[in-house]
Amino acid sequence: MQRRITNITVTGALLAIAATLVPNASACSLPGYAALRGPVILPPALLPPPAEAPAGGAAPQGRASIVGLWNVAFYSGGSVVDQAFDAWQSDGSEILNDYTNPIEGNVCLGVWTQTAAQSFKLKHPSWTFDSSGNLTGTAYISESVTVDAGGNGYDGQYVINFFDTSGNPVGSFSGTLKAHRVMPN
Repeated sequence: MQRRITNITVTGALLAIAATLVPNASACSLPGYAALRGPVILPPALLPPPAEAPAGGAAPQGRASIVGLWNVAFYSGGSVVDQAFDAWQSDGSEILNDYTNPIEGNVCLGVWTQTAAQSFKLKHPSWTFDSSGNLTGTAYISESVTVDAGGNGYDGQYVINFFDTSGNPVGSFSGTLKAHRVMPN
């Protein structure tokens, strides 16, 4: 079933940003991009559950790493604007699978590096398209996140910079994110 956004009021700031961007662009369902058309109202079952600590109340040795599978919620203005499963690999690559329709390009790739003991940055290039499927440019999603002391959650900020096919900047969007580790048990 296709998710539709109806009867949602968009703040003037989001409308101003949306006016500078290509209509209906899609690039890996850009976290936050849907908010340019209005916040996404996710059913409570889709929101990330609280992380459960393994038996004994502490994360296993080495769990404070960013490596693993995460359930991520992207926020703007206090509302969830996107949600995804995000796999961070030990080789510095990352794969994000967000909740939108696969025809919108809901799986995309990125690269990451560690910047401090529990902090990481991610760069996520992506293509953008109009509603007819024509290439309109690129988007670069940047994240700065910090893994919590228990290793079962992280939070941080994201920025998405949009460019036309000539490489000229056409807008940006930003917000916060919060993730919980997906556990095997």
